[in-house]
Amino acid sequence: MDENEKQALLDSLRQSQAAFMSALDRVSEAEAAWEPAPDRWSVLECAEHVEVAEALMLRAIRHGKPITAPAPDNRSREERFRKGALDRSRKLAAPEAAQPRGRYASLSEAVGQFVASRERAIRYVETCSEDLRSLSTVHPAFGRVTCQECLWLLIGHPARHAEQIREIRGLARGRAAGGA
Repeated sequence: MDENEKQALLDSLRQSQAAFMSALDRVSEAEAAWEPAPDRWSVLECAEHVEVAEALMLRAIRHGKPITAPAPDNRSREERFRKGALDRSRKLAAPEAAQPRGRYASLSEAVGQFVASRERAIRYVETCSEDLRSLSTVHPAFGRVTCQECLWLLIGHPARHAEQIREIRGLARGRAAGGA
């Protein structure tokens, strides 16, 4: 990847991290544990899922396999992955490996692990000299993708869940205002 593209990826990594952290700003541990419904995640569960998914996607990218046939330069497909990662109108079930399981005792622990995972992703991009479009991996929701496409999914995933966290917080505020 060229330096301009690398810088764009790094900027996007930092921006999505900031969006995620902003959504978590001033969430108490009690608020983080509240589940809006039996089938809906709490803020803590969202944070756990985001961290685990981040680590899994980065591992998949790092272990990408060379594409044997010349891959077409399909930037429009890549753009769909970039934009689609942010789109909450299409709900996707999290793969079993990324389901929340109570891995973290507190929101601060989950956030600390996410920050560490994101720093690993940033370091990877900073030092990457490979063409991620020439490597592929398997994403649990999208099947075989280029590692560049998977990186765009990794980048957008926390921002997508930042919106979910804001929704949960809005429900919690409504519940508190309604006295329920």
